[in-house]
Amino acid sequence: MKKLKGSFPAKTIAVVLFCILCLGCVFNAAAAGMLYTAGFYDRGAAAARENLAQSLCALEAQNIANRVLPVDGEGENDTLLASSANFRYEVRDCDGVLRANTYNGEESIAVVTIPVSEWYPYSAFAFGSLWGEDAQEEEEAKETPPPEPLPTPVPDGVESVAVPTTPPTADPKPTPRVVDRVTSPGNVYAPFDREVPFTVTCYLLREMTERDSAAFQMGCFDFAAANDQLLIGAAAACLLLAIAVFIFLLCAAGHRKDSDEIRARFTEKIPFDLFTVLIFTAGGYILYVFAEILNHLNRQIGFRLTVAALLFVLAALLGLLWCVSLAVRVKQKTLVRGTILYKLLHLLWRALKGIWGWLNMIVKGLPLVWRGVLILCGAEFIGFVILAANSRRAGATGFFINLFVFFPLAVWALISARELRRGAQELAAGNTDYTVPTKYLLGEFKAHAGDLNNIRSGITRAVEERMRSERMKTELITNVSHDIKTPLTSIVSYVDLLSREEIENEKAREYIEVLQRQSARLKKLTDDLVEASKASSGTLGVTIEDCDLGVMLEQAAGEYGEKLAEKNLELVLRRPEGEVKARADARHTQRIFDNLMSNILKYALPGTRVFLELKEDASGPSVIFRNTSRSEIVQSPEELTERFVRGDASRSSEGSGLGLSIARSLAELQGGSLTVTVDGDLFKVTLGFAK
Repeated sequence: MKKLKGSFPAKTIAVVLFCILCLGCVFNAAAAGMLYTAGFYDRGAAAARENLAQSLCALEAQNIANRVLPVDGEGENDTLLASSANFRYEVRDCDGVLRANTYNGEESIAVVTIPVSEWYPYSAFAFGSLWGEDAQEEEEAKETPPPEPLPTPVPDGVESVAVPTTPPTADPKPTPRVVDRVTSPGNVYAPFDREVPFTVTCYLLREMTERDSAAFQMGCFDFAAANDQLLIGAAAACLLLAIAVFIFLLCAAGHRKDSDEIRARFTEKIPFDLFTVLIFTAGGYILYVFAEILNHLNRQIGFRLTVAALLFVLAALLGLLWCVSLAVRVKQKTLVRGTILYKLLHLLWRALKGIWGWLNMIVKGLPLVWRGVLILCGAEFIGFVILAANSRRAGATGFFINLFVFFPLAVWALISARELRRGAQELAAGNTDYTVPTKYLLGEFKAHAGDLNNIRSGITRAVEERMRSERMKTELITNVSHDIKTPLTSIVSYVDLLSREEIENEKAREYIEVLQRQSARLKKLTDDLVEASKASSGTLGVTIEDCDLGVMLEQAAGEYGEKLAEKNLELVLRRPEGEVKARADARHTQRIFDNLMSNILKYALPGTRVFLELKEDASGPSVIFRNTSRSEIVQSPEELTERFVRGDASRSSEGSGLGLSIARSLAELQGGSLTVTVDGDLFKVTLGFAK
């Protein structure tokens, strides 16, 4: 297929085949259309043939009637002969008197009579003069009997019929009354208000001796009627093949042998709009000549049909040339740019852009206040010009200027201010992903929006720097914790071995106990640091599943119940009936419960109650931990969830200050939330879960 696209002989054969197929499709479709118009498919061949003959006979009768009418005031020189020897005719006046006749009783296949309500030359001799120099002459003409009609020149082949002295008894055929104009001797059209009708009867002979349009159409009908099914199939086949060849030519347009590049021809160098005008003008003229030839097939039918076929092929070639050129331009993406209109508009746009840039440069050099003053001065100048015109329409003009100029500008300014306000609100809310749209903003509004977007970029960079710093801290803590764990493990092991030895020195035993206690604390701190860094960096694995928070909360209460009782703390558990499901990681959730309960054991005031409450609302399930603090809480809720922050300012407790930070990181890792609330000595933690 690739070789065929670039093959010049293949494309030439395709063009020739396309023309032949188009010609065949039109020929077969025209023949089938003639059958359909004649009623072949509805009424049968005989009735359709008779219908076609009647149509041809009616058309010829009308042509005969037109030839007996005056043409530019010289109707006396018109011929009465039929256009073909295959037709015969009779002309009768309003009284049914035969005025001209070429019919001698030949056998005919169609007879058509048409009434014509127009003036024709023979009526003057039948009815006398229809105008006079004055009213007296007209009155005398009425009293004087009509003279004998003068002899009328009769063309060769026309039989002259004598005018009878008495009209025939037969009733004349009714014809409409018309108001006509006839030609006076001075070539002045005078009004004529008198009914002068006549009828034309045309006969189409069965034996056609002349090869004219009627004989040709009847022969075509006979051929088409004998091959009606074949015509439809041939037309469809030619159409499908022509479409296939046309698609091939479009695909092959612009291809050359041994090259994949689309190359333009000389036609693509012509601007497309000019090329289109030339092609359609030439094609329209060719089709007009084609139609005129088909409408005048009375003589030299074979020659005329050949010329018509050549003209149709030429029109098809022009259409194909336009389509191929269009395909090449589309492939090269030069369809729009290769037009004169585009070049003119582009040149105009560049000129307007240059003028606008020059004005913008001048205006930008002015301060903002002076720009506003300049705009107001321009508005006042326009108003002054309107008033100076001293026109009654000045008020209406000023109203329309305010309505269609200043009012839209004011609305645009308000919309721009709203966009800037919205951008400032988003930045104030901490939404650093929001960008103020600047597409429809101009001037200072656009500059202000750019400043807001730059502020957003600056905040984003600052946050990224802070996050990078936090990650570095986390990595440092993790690395240091790992480095500490190895010697710490050795210390813990050797301290444990020393504690098992029988040492009689009491001081040494005390020292060993201190070492054992502090090494265990240091080991827990190291483990908390590693876990806190993993939780904050998101490297911990999370398995989200349906968890029953009620069961987990009862387990935590059972595990820490005795420890709370030893600290003289009363545990109060509140939970709804039934299951309360949440989407969470059971292991991490249990660790959050442990951290919060351990925090209560360290900092709760003895002799108070500790409340554990499970709730479920529209936002999802939540667990609330409440206790009364032993020491005064001076830190804010945000500070308490930071690392290495303890509830007692003296830092005398055993905690590392990582419990709440780890709990918050683990909650956020599961898609939940942890909120700390401080009200005096009341310490409250709300742990929220997703549904």
